[in-house]
Amino acid sequence: MISFVSINKDNYENVLKLEVADNQGQFVAPNVRSLADCYYYRNEGDVFPYAIQDGDEVVGFILLDLDAAEKEYMIWRMMIDRHHQRKGYGKQTIQKVIEMAKNEEGYTTLIADYVKGNEVMGELLRLLGFVDHSFNEEWNEYVLHYRLQ
Repeated sequence: MISFVSINKDNYENVLKLEVADNQGQFVAPNVRSLADCYYYRNEGDVFPYAIQDGDEVVGFILLDLDAAEKEYMIWRMMIDRHHQRKGYGKQTIQKVIEMAKNEEGYTTLIADYVKGNEVMGELLRLLGFVDHSFNEEWNEYVLHYRLQ
């Protein structure tokens, strides 16, 4: 069973060492970039980075962005380390975010996107109940929505 653990002195280095498979690098920003983005938006209070852990082992990273005004919960970034892919961690991670979002009062939509070409992510999102919403030309991303209510 996975858990989301706030980035701290015990897991920070392990989060930075996470890597995706060679053919996935164009789909996911490096975790150091994600943590820098969190620092940039730190005063907004709506961006939450987590190490995805299985016990004490860091297997991935997720960055959530909550927009209370728009009632939107968003998976901003997500990655599972190359050594832990194809073990169900991606599916467990998205299911955990769905449950978190459903339990967070005031949100109606969970948003996730994926870069064109990363069809594995698209298939996983659709399998878990996300539906296509739009295509963002600027970022070359498909945007999907999951209705929370």
